[in-house]
Amino acid sequence: MEKLSIAERLGKVSYLNQTKTEAKPHIIVDTDICNSTCPHHCTTYVCPANCYTKDENGKVHFQFEDCIECGTCMFACDQGAVDWNYPDPEIGRGVKWNFG
Repeated sequence: MEKLSIAERLGKVSYLNQTKTEAKPHIIVDTDICNSTCPHHCTTYVCPANCYTKDENGKVHFQFEDCIECGTCMFACDQGAVDWNYPDPEIGRGVKWNFG
């Protein structure tokens, strides 16, 4: 079995009943909160999928496409910037897991 890097593995994340092009975000992040009142930007340190990044000016950016739905950001953010909302739960949305 070929060893893949973390980035390569995250590139294989797919969503139930959605293609990458029609994926709807299940996490909404108010980066205005991150970039104005948050003193620590903890999500940029704790997200294992690196969905939260800082640019060269120290501004936080978020992208959901590689999210593995671990929930770490939801518990780490104490500023109210992270909101989880699964779209269309009745038709089964979310990460499609390969092993369980």
